[in-house]
Amino acid sequence: MDLENVILSKVHEDEEDHAEAIFKSDKFLQDLFFMERVLMENIFQPKLAAYRQLPILKEPEPEEPKEFSECVKVEEVEEVKEEEEEIEISEEQTIPANLERLWSFTCDLTKGLNVSSLAWNKLNPWPERVYPSPYGVTAVDFSIGTPNLLAVGYYNGTIAIYNVQSSGNVPVLDSSESPQKHVGPVWQLQWIEQDRGTTGDDKREFLVSISADGRVSKWVIRKGLDAHDLMRLKRTTVGSNKKGGEKDKKGEALISRQAPGMCFAFHPKDTNIYLTGTEEGHIHKCSCSYNEQYLETYRGHKFGPSDRKCCQ
Repeated sequence: MDLENVILSKVHEDEEDHAEAIFKSDKFLQDLFFMERVLMENIFQPKLAAYRQLPILKEPEPEEPKEFSECVKVEEVEEVKEEEEEIEISEEQTIPANLERLWSFTCDLTKGLNVSSLAWNKLNPWPERVYPSPYGVTAVDFSIGTPNLLAVGYYNGTIAIYNVQSSGNVPVLDSSESPQKHVGPVWQLQWIEQDRGTTGDDKREFLVSISADGRVSKWVIRKGLDAHDLMRLKRTTVGSNKKGGEKDKKGEALISRQAPGMCFAFHPKDTNIYLTGTEEGHIHKCSCSYNEQYLETYRGHKFGPSDRKCCQ
């Protein structure tokens, strides 16, 4: 009996050790993670479908007895008549426009902090990683061709690229040691696909950023982050021409010739053409092939952030 008790206790200890090893294994945690994601997609399927404009899936209702279904049909007919009467009465009343909130993300780490930028990952819409940073984040964007690469722009002018498939918090690339680093906040960055050849089948992807230092820069991943300026934004006066951004020599002397850049947008079909918005309130049409002057300037705002106007 003593020998049997010793053997059973030994087996019990081995089972406990084995179970503890399973619970701590990376494979088991990864399986739990995927199971949680599947359950979340099942729970929030109507909201995900509404966001992506897909049909909402409904579970089929179990069949009911004929006698019970006939009673239900009679009640449904009466309810439809009542609803039609209510609709006739309320036709004169106008229904105000409203927006349905699909969901909201909250986190204790970011409670009370400002949200300065956000971006959707087309392959994975669920937040899974938290990357602490020593500087304020001003812009983010996921790569189009490689969705696991996340580009981040910081208030101090640094650009970092993270691999969201990795559990580490260190960026795979950053521009902190680059001589082309921005010296002002990066207000926007975006991955752009551009055709290499005439057929349009071969495309390359590069990263474009705009900063308060007055530079629109193009970043390419080679051995590191290599960049060159697509445009150096210059301030314009009231008397400047629409084309070329040339200044009137008789105008007022400017303290800084650089115009802080706020935003940009590339043409959806011709990625060689893009628009830039500056702190002055001007919008400049530019070309990737020509960085000496603007193609055209649009003046619809008095002064950028304080104008509070939306122009089309």
